[in-house]
Amino acid sequence: MYQLYFAERDTTLYEKFPEQNTGIDPIIELIKITSGSKLNGEIQSSTYNTRILLDFGSQITDLTTAVTAGNIPPLGNANTSASVYLNLQASVANDLPLTYTINAFPISESWDNGNGTYSDTPITKIGASWYYRDATDPGTTWDTGSAPSGGEPGVSVTTGGGTWMTGSGYEASQSFDNQSPDLRINVTDIVSKWVDGTISNNGFIIKRKYSEEISGEILGTIKFFGRETHTIYVPRLEVAWNDAVLSGTGSFTEISANTYVPYFKNIKNEYRSSEKTMFRVGVRPEFPSKSYVTSSFYMSDERLPTSSYYSVRDAITDETIIPFDTSATQVSCDSNGNYFRVNLNTFMPERYYKILLKVERTGGDDTQVHDNSYFFKVVK
Repeated sequence: MYQLYFAERDTTLYEKFPEQNTGIDPIIELIKITSGSKLNGEIQSSTYNTRILLDFGSQITDLTTAVTAGNIPPLGNANTSASVYLNLQASVANDLPLTYTINAFPISESWDNGNGTYSDTPITKIGASWYYRDATDPGTTWDTGSAPSGGEPGVSVTTGGGTWMTGSGYEASQSFDNQSPDLRINVTDIVSKWVDGTISNNGFIIKRKYSEEISGEILGTIKFFGRETHTIYVPRLEVAWNDAVLSGTGSFTEISANTYVPYFKNIKNEYRSSEKTMFRVGVRPEFPSKSYVTSSFYMSDERLPTSSYYSVRDAITDETIIPFDTSATQVSCDSNGNYFRVNLNTFMPERYYKILLKVERTGGDDTQVHDNSYFFKVVK
């Protein structure tokens, strides 16, 4: 099962422009400007970085309520726990190295989002910036004593850049090796500390490793869609857990035909965004053997293998909303056959979605993905 939670605030901190706020910019970005490079037609004499602040605010309160009520399992890394992933969709990426790492830490101080954009002239100074964390005039500087803004004590860097907590359980990272710059980072440990009240929720700071920030290496630019984007790619948390039930597998025979067709028994054209729905799945041979029978082969007592999984994608953009996940999107089976549940209250309404099914047999040597136009629309 997947539950989605969407960001409520975000901004980029620019070391090059340390008083500028960009709280309502539709793009948030990680940039490294190296000494000797050209920016706006000028050769730079120093190295500058950006960092991203990202907050889910009341969404974490909702998550906490769901965990307390037992609607979501306790957060953790056990098989019976729920895992949390931070998802950012890249819009543009330039001059990236083959390998690099992006880190996420919990912010240790409160901050104001502000209402500036990168293109403001003159710049907007009210709200979080590299120097300041709030909208007072003059602003309140980041407290480098709680977590050094350079990442290491005693390092001479531009004052500010946010403050964050470090140590075991307070950091998450994703390493990239010649792959898509889209960010999907496991932040279970951090979010669980917000949920159980160990630390206050001030959101995440997203940044490169300190050694990469201060190096002379060209690390390029990654622009992510932000909270104010006019697309569907709003930053989100994905909470995933295994809710599969296999109590009915003994009542059915696993499909044995080499080629077969899964189909939905109860899919509707539209669902309300407030619904939590159960999709019932049947399966039949693609080419049934000719025989004289008194019932339809759609009444077959066959089922999908237990290693069957579902995925949901946006029908227009083909963006994956719920990925194939062996621990969180396994197809269940009860006395009435195969099924899976989807909570639609976190799907963006007035959009079409499609369901894909992946079936693995013979230990994964026979894997088939079925994309057979299983469409539905979510409405308000």
